Amino acid sequence: MTDDRSPLAEGAKPMVTGPNPHTPESGTPFDVLFQGGRIIDGSGDEPFAADVGVWGGKIAKVGRLDGKGAARTIDVAGLHIVPGFIDMHTHAERGLPYPELASSVHHLKQGVTTVLGGADGYGAWPIGASIEGLADRFTRQGIGTNAALMVGLGQVRRQVMGLEAGTPTSDEMTRMKRYITSAMEGGAVGVSSGLVFTPDRFFNTSEIVELVGTVAPYGGIYQTHIRDEADGLLDAVDEAIRISENSEVVTVVTHFKAAYRRNWGKLREATDLIDRARNRGVRVYADQYPFVEGGPAQLVPEELWLGEDGQVQDKTGRLRAIFEGMSDDAMLALHAELSGGSLGPEHEGFWAERPGLLRDAVAETIARSSPAEGAALHALSSWLGTHQGPGNPDERARFVARLADARSGPGVRELVAGHIEHLGGADNLLVFGSGRQDIELRPLAAAAAVLGESVTEAAIRLTLEGARAIVVMHSKDDLEYAMSKPFVATGSDGDYPYFGVTGGKLGAPQAIRSYATFATKIREYVLDRPIISLPHAIRSATSLPAEIVGWRDRGLVREGYKADIAVLDLEGIRPRSTLSDAHRYSEGVRYVLVNGVFALDAGEPTGALPGRVLSLNTVSPHREE
Repeated sequence: MTDDRSPLAEGAKPMVTGPNPHTPESGTPFDVLFQGGRIIDGSGDEPFAADVGVWGGKIAKVGRLDGKGAARTIDVAGLHIVPGFIDMHTHAERGLPYPELASSVHHLKQGVTTVLGGADGYGAWPIGASIEGLADRFTRQGIGTNAALMVGLGQVRRQVMGLEAGTPTSDEMTRMKRYITSAMEGGAVGVSSGLVFTPDRFFNTSEIVELVGTVAPYGGIYQTHIRDEADGLLDAVDEAIRISENSEVVTVVTHFKAAYRRNWGKLREATDLIDRARNRGVRVYADQYPFVEGGPAQLVPEELWLGEDGQVQDKTGRLRAIFEGMSDDAMLALHAELSGGSLGPEHEGFWAERPGLLRDAVAETIARSSPAEGAALHALSSWLGTHQGPGNPDERARFVARLADARSGPGVRELVAGHIEHLGGADNLLVFGSGRQDIELRPLAAAAAVLGESVTEAAIRLTLEGARAIVVMHSKDDLEYAMSKPFVATGSDGDYPYFGVTGGKLGAPQAIRSYATFATKIREYVLDRPIISLPHAIRSATSLPAEIVGWRDRGLVREGYKADIAVLDLEGIRPRSTLSDAHRYSEGVRYVLVNGVFALDAGEPTGALPGRVLSLNTVSPHREE
């Protein structure tokens, strides 16, 4: 989005560049008037002194507003007024449907007013349901932030082809494109993929280009969890660029990183690939979170827990055979449990008509489960006798027996040592969930010294005791280089955690992303270590995401724009979430307006649910008029 606005001098008349400015009639007071603050307007320009008047859910006036009336006037001297942040990558679909999570307090406490859901190819609504149905549910129930939703490539492939590999037929491609078109007509803002996940990984590049091209007439975007974030990073980024170029669709490489120590430094090359593509006119972007940790991961390779054949596919088959003996009603109840709650009548109807696909989906979900995916799934898979880990008594006994066997023991230990090296080495793995203060969150190498064991033996012992590892996935040097680029937005890859409960697929690291992404970026990379400027950081979370999606009325503090606003106390900005104490809200955001309504007031949630489901603008810069 080209922006030629200069900062306002104190007392200068503001430029009006937003769409259809709405101002109150003469003598009519504002709904809200923020006075005495400094504005960082989201464009990347420097802060300037001005007041902001809000009326009718929009920013009505920006400038000196002394003597103007308002239903509520707030003195924000010493504070900064910014556009509400836009989180480019969330799993909002896991939280917004549930009333107890829909207020999105973890987002509001960071100044987030809009989230993008449906990432990684999963989509934001279950197979067979409709985006219109989900939007209607959100509207009736209420949501704390705005939400924009994507349809998933994996979502539509699963509906048409199940979980099977293979090349789609012409008819299957047509059906998948029809589902994507229906989603876009219903208000989706684009399509997502997770090319490391089943079944997305079965698509080839040309098939993705054809499917992604379906969103081009609507001005939709393509957000991709690329095919490889580690050894094959450069090829995977190149594929994303080619998809963007050939489909003519705005593309976002999401949670942009170079995973594992052996690949550190590659992100600079990948960033430069995107930069060069953009210079020749390809509309490709990236988003990132400001953390280097990932996991939890097993301290021993998962194949040691997969059973004698070591194949997830065979385990899925065994589960599928078990499920043949279960009634459809029991399968629906089991699927609801795995999904975290009631499916709803429209979803139950879909699955009731597809009992075979239902059994396939549940079987693979359980076959791939691990302790990090939550206590309920862990207990369920253990009950079925198929869990790959020390929580399953039979597999634990087999593992211990293989260790003790003179023929197999050395091979098992060699696999463990290779696994540790693959994850970056013993200095790169932090012990997690040990219950021991002397080794918790210390490198595995240090923990092994405390235990008086070799690294390999310590990893085995800690695994049997229930510990795992937090992996230092990528380097700060890589992260900071990408962060400095004007095409890299901010996205948390966050979940909607129940406060005080470390759950979800990734556990503590994912919780930190949920609670602290935006606060960490400002505190660590702007205030404590000035890696980037404050206007740059704010732009990466406001007007840049709005530019990517194509919204022309959000992402800036401008007259006529929607009143999605955050007021920050920069001195007080603090991320409180840590690996050892993940469930802590960030601090330093004083006020948040969502569509002109206070969602956070004096730092506390109001309980209001003013969010809306956002679609693409009718005049999107990505749509051909």
